[in-house]
Amino acid sequence: MKKHEKLHLLRKTVLFLGLTAFFCGFFFNAKSWAQSLYVSDTTLEAILRSGPGVSYSIIASLPIGTRVTMIKVEKGWAELSLPDGRTGWTLERYLSKDPPWRFTAEKLAKEKELLESQIGEIESSSGKLREKNDRLEKELASLQQDLQSTSNKLETLKKGAKNYLGLQEAHEKLSAELPKLREELEEAQRTYDELQSSAKMRWFLYGAGVMVFGWILGRLTGGRQRRPSSQVYR
Repeated sequence: MKKHEKLHLLRKTVLFLGLTAFFCGFFFNAKSWAQSLYVSDTTLEAILRSGPGVSYSIIASLPIGTRVTMIKVEKGWAELSLPDGRTGWTLERYLSKDPPWRFTAEKLAKEKELLESQIGEIESSSGKLREKNDRLEKELASLQQDLQSTSNKLETLKKGAKNYLGLQEAHEKLSAELPKLREELEEAQRTYDELQSSAKMRWFLYGAGVMVFGWILGRLTGGRQRRPSSQVYR
């Protein structure tokens, strides 16, 4: 490659790097200059114009507390960018780094009102929760009483079940012994009947013997009485 061609290429490279550095510097400077500001309470409202001067047309009126982005400042006028994308100029003295006191006070008042409303709702909810908690405690106490009563009834049933099992066992034992007891009773009844029959027989024989003895005695006595009368007639 010839020397003048190399020199020409070097010039192009330097020019390209220079332009790149210039535009990058401008871009970063613009970015670093931009900052968020608020319309202060030093005025009723800030007038946004199409250029840095009162002779330019009005674009919008910015209420106190409006948040804007300042792009640059020129002779006491600040170029602004609005949240909706519009741009314009207003006097720099109408801007502040901090939100205006009135705007902050109104915001704090609204937050206070919101907090008071939330506190009221929380207290109302807390009261309802306390009532619900009291009701649940009463229900729990009632359930505990029912549980205790049920436990007592269960213990009574267990004792009754034990007694029932004992009675059932005794019943089964008696039922098993009942045939034998019946046999013994029947045997005792037969023995009693036999004894009754024997006693009746003895009394019958005793009565018959007494009658026979009386008859014999009567005969003997009667015979002796008749003899003298026969002798008299003779």
